[in-house]
Amino acid sequence: MRHTVNMMKKFVLIIASFISLFLELSLIRWVPAHVFSVAFFSNVILIASFLGLGLGFLLSGKKWEMFRVFPWFLLIFTIVILLLENIQITLPSNAETWIWSYYQGNRLYVPALKISIIAALGIVFTLIVLIFIPLGQKIGKLMAEFSPLYGYTLNILGSLFGVICFGIFSFFNTPAFVWFFITGFLAVLILYKDKIFIAALFITVLVTIIIGVSEKNITWSPYYSIQLLRGEDKSLSVYVNQLFHQKAVNFDKDLHAGDKYGFPYKWFNTDRVLIIGSGTGNDVCVALKAGAGYVDAVEIDPVILNIGRKEHPQQPYDDNRVRVFTGDARSFMHNASMPYDMIVYGTLDSHANLSVTSSIRLDNYVYTREALQEARRLLSTEGVMVLLFSVPTDWMSARLIDTVRSVFGNEETRYIFTSDPYLFNLMIFAGPGLTKALTEHPDLSRVLSAPPKESMVKIPSDDWPYLYLEKRGIPKLYLITLLMLAGISIAAIFTLSPLKGGKINLFFFLLGCAFLLLETKSVTTLSLLFGSTWLVNAVVFSAVLFLALAANWLVMKIRFKSPAWLFGALVLSLIASYFFPIASLLSLGFFSKVVAASFLIGLPIFFAAIIFAIAFKSTKHIGAALGSNLLGAVIGGFLEYGSMAFGLKALYIAALACYLLAWVYYRSLDYT
Repeated sequence: MRHTVNMMKKFVLIIASFISLFLELSLIRWVPAHVFSVAFFSNVILIASFLGLGLGFLLSGKKWEMFRVFPWFLLIFTIVILLLENIQITLPSNAETWIWSYYQGNRLYVPALKISIIAALGIVFTLIVLIFIPLGQKIGKLMAEFSPLYGYTLNILGSLFGVICFGIFSFFNTPAFVWFFITGFLAVLILYKDKIFIAALFITVLVTIIIGVSEKNITWSPYYSIQLLRGEDKSLSVYVNQLFHQKAVNFDKDLHAGDKYGFPYKWFNTDRVLIIGSGTGNDVCVALKAGAGYVDAVEIDPVILNIGRKEHPQQPYDDNRVRVFTGDARSFMHNASMPYDMIVYGTLDSHANLSVTSSIRLDNYVYTREALQEARRLLSTEGVMVLLFSVPTDWMSARLIDTVRSVFGNEETRYIFTSDPYLFNLMIFAGPGLTKALTEHPDLSRVLSAPPKESMVKIPSDDWPYLYLEKRGIPKLYLITLLMLAGISIAAIFTLSPLKGGKINLFFFLLGCAFLLLETKSVTTLSLLFGSTWLVNAVVFSAVLFLALAANWLVMKIRFKSPAWLFGALVLSLIASYFFPIASLLSLGFFSKVVAASFLIGLPIFFAAIIFAIAFKSTKHIGAALGSNLLGAVIGGFLEYGSMAFGLKALYIAALACYLLAWVYYRSLDYT
């Protein structure tokens, strides 16, 4: 009987931990689809989740059971988010960063009521914190039934299952109501003996129905919610997260668009064409009409690609001259070797961030100087690169032109602004084929402009890939948002878990802060090496949890007297990671690159996980330790924005500082 009860407690702990990660990933995908422009602040949802879980852990010693209100909080949250969809989210014009919702006409529909993005983020942040507090308390109470390290291992195992399950759902483009049904159903399982069981079951069904009905016209890709608007001319407009993203043009009807897209093909050899960001297929269609003998089309979003295959009026993807690659453009260029006569950057303008831990946008790594150097490597001796973009500001056009010029030089760089902003308004031409074309076609020379005097705008690099930031630094909009969220966090900590009686464990707090920074840098590095895809993100988060499991197993099997040498190894591995030239791995074969990257990135994470496991094994206060660790991760999430000012490699320095402070604290005070 005792064995059965113990097994049941293990099972419930794994389920609760599963819910925590699964729901976190669900909200990161779901909320931006309904609350305008929150997609550009996705790590705010992550930070709120950590804060809620951390507060819940700190409250795990309380007798009252908060998990009973979890279904009600989920229902309230769902209703409020869907109501926010019907409110116009406004942005300050001096935000020092470009967010696509400045184009109010780009919305699928514009509600009459208005609220600022800062207020909207405050509401979303607060609601998510409230949802995760009961979940964190439940996990903390369940973990207290086991030895610290064993309970933590079960917690990691459940979290790992949550990541893997959500990854599978992403692969199959599962609709959002399924995510919420899974979350609610598992919560009901935990409450099956509670008197609110029937109410919880009813709420789960209600939430599922509400979301299913409200999203009947939405298709989910691994990156966005997608809605389609069909035109009378049989064109197809694609909206992602409520914003206009691209249009499958019917070139038989829209002759103006055909002329605009077809302009580059009048002047250059187009036998072998590479299209970066092929989307629904406009660039592919025009290349084929221009007589291209061979087209490689690269598109990261499989759902948008599938829409193009099925519904583009000219069906360009069906042509046997076209090879389609579903994946990250930068990753494709890493591995490509064929010389192309033309490389077209097809208006890559992502409406989402690269990962849940990062403020980098999905397309940023395609517009860095290093990326353009790779594009130049792939050009034939008479090849040309054509960069199309819908430029909203003068400083962004200056940045794009300067970045291209920094790679191709003044003589091989020209540009043209179109008077009509329809679909795109900037074309940049660069490459060895440009000089010949300018000589052979005087008309082209009169149309294209030489690059203006070099501007003071910073050129994006792989370490600072922020295409949409006006200058190096944290933009005013982000600073105000971070200050507001920090204020909410501090108020929540003091209100719900007063800082007294040793509630906050500084050692675990510092470890949590450093680990979040380390995880963020790992995601961005691996995205650069293997592609900025959802799959890379899922693999990274799964790998981090696997390393934590391995560290726990090692600490349970081996008796470590002191983590002193591990701190030394961790510091050395962080220093090595900081100075190691990541770009040198790009030339390696796939498996060699996997081994080298895993060793370089995994080593500091593994050492950090062992240190945590050693300390956690002997802690007397499980809830306080894990709560402090997650609150530290909240601060790490805020510090991640520092990369906008100092670059991504600076995250290693910040993580190193946190680990050194943790070591000093360990030496001066009993961390248990």
